[in-house]
Amino acid sequence: MKRMLLILLAAFALSCSSGEKTGAADSDTVQPGNDDSAETDGDAGGSDGDTGTGETDGDTGGDPEPTDIGDTVEPDEESGEPDDEPECEPKISDVRIATYNTHLFFDTVCDTGNCTSSDFEEVLSASEYSTRVAWLAEAVEKIDADIILLQEIEKESCLADLFEAAGGKFDAWYLGEKGYDASLDTGVMTKGEITYRNKHVEQIDCPECDGGKTTFSHTFLEIHIKLGCREIIVFSAHFKSKNEDDSSRRLAEARAAVKILERVAEQNPQALIVLGGDLNDTPGSEPVEILESSDSLLRVASDLPELDQATYYYHGEAIALDHIFQAVTATGSYVPKSAEVIKNSPSYYSLDPSDHAALRATFSFE
Repeated sequence: MKRMLLILLAAFALSCSSGEKTGAADSDTVQPGNDDSAETDGDAGGSDGDTGTGETDGDTGGDPEPTDIGDTVEPDEESGEPDDEPECEPKISDVRIATYNTHLFFDTVCDTGNCTSSDFEEVLSASEYSTRVAWLAEAVEKIDADIILLQEIEKESCLADLFEAAGGKFDAWYLGEKGYDASLDTGVMTKGEITYRNKHVEQIDCPECDGGKTTFSHTFLEIHIKLGCREIIVFSAHFKSKNEDDSSRRLAEARAAVKILERVAEQNPQALIVLGGDLNDTPGSEPVEILESSDSLLRVASDLPELDQATYYYHGEAIALDHIFQAVTATGSYVPKSAEVIKNSPSYYSLDPSDHAALRATFSFE
């Protein structure tokens, strides 16, 4: 009887220990999965996907707290794992980050039902789409970056096809899908592991706008990356187009971007923090000045001659619409003069098949 009692007590102890929490968090490193919690801003149509007020469903704050769309890799306090993990080695000494507007990267499906030559959404044949993906993969190869921030991609499937066509150059990707037909979204392809993702689609202050609020015209995409034992945080941005211009919205986007980057830099001083994208304005314009005048941000191409900064050809003039900024209050530093516009030829300010050139810069951790 005593032996039977001991056996029952041992079995009960084993069943209790098997129910303890492990605290393991799966990081989203390649495919985005189903983001049921992701917010959309309700915009529909327009040449850059926004004709309405851009109000979000339920977020009304001024300087908004981040919306957690993905998984973090912070350890669970109940896991019993040691707080001090072994130091990761070896650490990379530098990283190359680029931004590239792919230009209307649509697929073979007419989602809006309006896809004639006079409509905004374009529908490609299967062969045209395959050619476009291969052409973009060639552009990505020419850009030769460790992390590339992308704009104007319609769907997750488009970015997944480009990721595959890149031939293993990158380890992870994510698209900040806004969720309406023919949206053109921001994305990231990167080496290393994506550990956290945040689609900033919340309301932002806009004193010049009706109602005093607006949203980012495209997802202001925040991606945290672990690469070569380094922490890197990137933002892929696409500010309001000058087509059917609304300059007040770009001003609001610039102000909100500064606040978000300053907050993220304060919270993550150990990380390299970089914003890149098609900001649809030039150096000296008010939106770019808002970013550049912040003591916490550096526009990396500002050390190049003006013509060498140009990424777009507009009405006979080469202009800089695509920019990269670094949060200088966090880790790492821009390598002076490393900023470079990647284009088809010295006098051609685009990188086929896009009408934009790419911009790339090197950042050092030393």
